[in-house]
Amino acid sequence: MTNNVQYLDNGKALKGYDAISVFNGAGVPGKENISSIHQDAVYQFESETNKATFNANPQKYAPKYGGHCSIAVSEGVLVEANPLSSLVQDGELHVFYKDEAEDTQDEWKENPIVLKKQAEAQWVKLSNS
Repeated sequence: MTNNVQYLDNGKALKGYDAISVFNGAGVPGKENISSIHQDAVYQFESETNKATFNANPQKYAPKYGGHCSIAVSEGVLVEANPLSSLVQDGELHVFYKDEAEDTQDEWKENPIVLKKQAEAQWVKLSNS
């Protein structure tokens, strides 16, 4: 994954939310003074413990598809995701588009195996373009 396909908000992955807390379903904002760089993105953390956990295995905790909405990726487009809409599938963190009216995670939950297969195929194209 390269920087040109990651979704970054002012250089921050997951809009500055703590990747460990998002992975665990809590979605807590990280602190600017507790951060790490992974694949040209700044990851912020709530605690030094979470930072150390991430640094020990960043591939596990970094979001799939560069932090873009997994549903949108399955459709072949890159759309901003909301880290407060996330789930872990097969040990991987997926994030989804969410606003006041819509949460695409609901669509993903209806057919996660097929949608993940589609997203994986589309991601190869999107990340190489």
